[in-house]
Amino acid sequence: MYNDGRSFMPVAKIYVPAATLSPGQRSEIVKGIHEVINNVEQRPGAAQTYVLINEVPSGGWGSAGSIYFPRN
Repeated sequence: MYNDGRSFMPVAKIYVPAATLSPGQRSEIVKGIHEVINNVEQRPGAAQTYVLINEVPSGGWGSAGSIYFPRN
């Protein structure tokens, strides 16, 4: 639970295939994750949350035992 007396700032790291998100999608992800963390931790809406979106290059992303290659 949130406690004003401690310096706690969550950091969420999100990994996505490179060049798959628009700036608007990035903004929505950051906003959504910020809201979820603050709700779960019962933190005020203005509490700091870092969300880092990391782009993984083609060939460096796997799912279900296979390497992901974006469709062009």
